[in-house]
Amino acid sequence: MIVGAGPYGLSTAAYLKAAGLEPHIIGRPMGFWKENMPRGMFLRSGIEASNIAAPQKELSLLAYEKVIGRKLSEPLPIEDFIAYGQWFQKQVVPNLDSRTVRCISRDEDGFRIAFESGERIQAKSVVLTLGIGQFARRPDEFAGISRELAPHACDLSDASIFKGKRVAVVGRGQSALEYAAILHERDAHVHIFTRGSYIDWLKPRWRARLFRQLTSGPLRPVSFAIRPPTDLGDIWTARMIAHPEQFRAQTPEVQGKLLKTTQKPKGSHWLRARLKDVPVKTDAHIASAKVEDGGLTILFKDGSSHKTDRVLLATGYKVDITKCRLLDESIMRELDIEDGYPVMSTSLETSVPGLYMAGVIGEKTLGPSLRFVTGTSNAGPRLGAALIRRSVQEFRPGFNVECETVGQG
Repeated sequence: MIVGAGPYGLSTAAYLKAAGLEPHIIGRPMGFWKENMPRGMFLRSGIEASNIAAPQKELSLLAYEKVIGRKLSEPLPIEDFIAYGQWFQKQVVPNLDSRTVRCISRDEDGFRIAFESGERIQAKSVVLTLGIGQFARRPDEFAGISRELAPHACDLSDASIFKGKRVAVVGRGQSALEYAAILHERDAHVHIFTRGSYIDWLKPRWRARLFRQLTSGPLRPVSFAIRPPTDLGDIWTARMIAHPEQFRAQTPEVQGKLLKTTQKPKGSHWLRARLKDVPVKTDAHIASAKVEDGGLTILFKDGSSHKTDRVLLATGYKVDITKCRLLDESIMRELDIEDGYPVMSTSLETSVPGLYMAGVIGEKTLGPSLRFVTGTSNAGPRLGAALIRRSVQEFRPGFNVECETVGQG
């Protein structure tokens, strides 16, 4: 049973289907991407890093281009990526279970999944593909402010509702900068506020593109070995980020640095021109915020203030599995947790036998790639192999099966 129909859930389903198993997947296809990402957004990752991993080559973005009869542009518009994910779903699990899960609990037969409708089903094992949205970080300074006045970036999909309004965007990463650009282009009056002393921009990827062009055809495996297709890290760190076995071979200190590398707030270079008319206040340390005249007044630690109609909190995410609303207390008590992350095996199985998790929740286990779509190439095959092994052992107790997984160390 797979709960979640985003990239990680769909990738896992593809690996199960390739092995001859019919996956049961619950969720709305690409639901988080459709409902919690702004229209007009572009993916920061390049096309080669945006494939939903599958053993079937006919499910790649390249194959999708052939189906739709046009070449996808880069940066990739979110509308195209959502359409790709929905097409992927129809190829792998056309009969999706779109019911809304209310709670997952354990009993003597395995897991019980309760739906909002009151219906229940049983499962021997569950893969929970947690999106990043439920881990949204809201600064304490805005704890008493309503989400209507100060939504988090993942709460806003239609920027046009702020047309003509004053909007203060708090943050300096990709989400903050892209939301600011979109809001500005939708005729909002935007200011960006960041605690940092500068905006950090990603460099254009022309060198990586040239390298790929020069190492095409039979040289492509060598090309990917030298510079993995993840768009993460540099020439020194890219392989440790891309390959879980290399990530896990590092000391805890190095692993922590690699995780921080991919979490560091940076903006795509192609946003700079779109933001040239948007004012930015750096070293802006917020002391508090208060509601005034239907809007907000932001008070800064240097004594200054700023009046605005709305605040958009593009303040990142902090993983904390205890915030997961789907797992009941009995499962939570059984979970081994470290720093907010569940302790998991390299198959992404938690300390609760039969309960697996994928997505950003697995980044401390398999590495930083699991924060991004490209991480499906590490999670999908491992989850598929583990579930196939479990399925075989359920039907043939005592039978030991070794499953080879693509990309596994």
